[in-house]
Amino acid sequence: MATFIAALSDAQSIYYTTTVFAVASGAAIMYDLILNFSQEVDFIWNRRWTIVTILYFVARYSGPVSQFEMLAGITIPAASEYFVKSVL
Repeated sequence: MATFIAALSDAQSIYYTTTVFAVASGAAIMYDLILNFSQEVDFIWNRRWTIVTILYFVARYSGPVSQFEMLAGITIPAASEYFVKSVL
């Protein structure tokens, strides 16, 4: 019984640490997006759309979307279960 409680405590500690790091990295991503948004509009959005521009947007915004999807799955497990059920 003591090993089960120790394992449960370790799992809770790992879950807490993962959640804290996910929130911190999400905040860092949002800070970066807000900080560089004006330069991005000037240099990227106002130019002619080419394959390079599209690749930039895919590379720039796929990371934050993935991060916040993972964060939602960690903090709101019911939302991720609903998403999996609706997709499948």
